[in-house]
Amino acid sequence: MPNPTAQTINEKDHKAKNKKFIFLVIVVCLILLIVSIIFSILTPIKEKIVANNFTFNNYNDTQTTFKKVSYSGEKIIIPEKFNIYQAQNNAGLAEELANRLINDYQLSVNEKIPNYWVGEKNALAKNDYEHNYLFTEAANQNGNSELKIIVDEAINVCLNFYKKYNISAKLLPQKNDILYLNSNLEQILVAKKDATFLQIPLTYELDGYQVFYENKKDYPFFCRVDNMYTMQRAVFRDFFQEFSILKELPSISIDQAIKKIKNGEASIIDAKSKVTPSIDLNWIKEADLYSASIDYRFDEQLKIVYPFYKFNAKLTNTAGLNIEAIIITPAVETAKEK
Repeated sequence: MPNPTAQTINEKDHKAKNKKFIFLVIVVCLILLIVSIIFSILTPIKEKIVANNFTFNNYNDTQTTFKKVSYSGEKIIIPEKFNIYQAQNNAGLAEELANRLINDYQLSVNEKIPNYWVGEKNALAKNDYEHNYLFTEAANQNGNSELKIIVDEAINVCLNFYKKYNISAKLLPQKNDILYLNSNLEQILVAKKDATFLQIPLTYELDGYQVFYENKKDYPFFCRVDNMYTMQRAVFRDFFQEFSILKELPSISIDQAIKKIKNGEASIIDAKSKVTPSIDLNWIKEADLYSASIDYRFDEQLKIVYPFYKFNAKLTNTAGLNIEAIIITPAVETAKEK
């Protein structure tokens, strides 16, 4: 027969071992929990910006799958962190400017064409799709073909247009991207020495970087001035903006940007071929990114402005067509909205 006393002792030992085991498990769990908390404090989760549709869609509303992507350009220096800006749109200021132009130049509503006002020599049109106004001379002067145009004087004409109407937006002329045009009815690009018209782009600058609208290639503002220093045309957004720093985010490297492009988080904002105007951008077999720069882009949905890599690239699609293109992808961490 089993000894009752020995059995009782064994049961007590077994219970003691179980308690000790449970205690050790609890201690280990507590240690792991503490380590996890310390680790999360020392390595915080990277904050990301929601990547909206314009970061994935091309200028023609298609999306591209990239098979091979490489960078052959020079190394560019970027900050460790970028400022992210909150944008405040002032549509009232643009509307006030439009109304003053209508009054000053005695423009009348065109009953057949919506958002179009015309006068004896000037006209104003509003494009709701492009979010801009176009103010123009109804009958363009041809300029004096013998008179050399002075760039700084033409720029002053452009800036004075905004000063005249007390527009305090901090728009800066982009001298490196001025277009030099001739006096033909259908104007074409010419050498600087032969130009009789200048098309002067303007935009905001944040931390020394130009600001663009989502995945648009063109500058949001420009003036066209002739060599008689008459402003023939002005394009301005249907809202002006003010910016304030929202936060800082770490920048990503070019290698990380290439991974984004391979993952489809890229927008082709311009594409040209010498062979055909019809270009298939759905599948790109090879993309050679041969130069890089940074600009800021305004996200209409989030009302923020944040940095993007802008690459000049040579592309080859699945049909073997060679394409000259411009590609953008965010220069900070992003995540697609679920």
